[in-house]
Amino acid sequence: MYAESAQEDEKHSKMPLEVKQNAQRQVVRCANCDIEILWTPTIVQGKVFCCTGCAAGGPCNCDYSLYRSVNISGVIHYLE
Repeated sequence: MYAESAQEDEKHSKMPLEVKQNAQRQVVRCANCDIEILWTPTIVQGKVFCCTGCAAGGPCNCDYSLYRSVNISGVIHYLE
């Protein structure tokens, strides 16, 4: 019994810290714009929002600085 518990603890302790944090973190999304909230949310009347702008019905006023950049392949067309 104790040997099994010790083995599970050992396996868990070898996991990278980022994997442990992601496994424990619950995804929270804004009730207005539906983005994943990576910071402390604004809660109004039991609903979860990413910012005070969304809590007031929009527009969103988040700075998005906690999000990682992503590579998007394709062509951007600018209208002249």
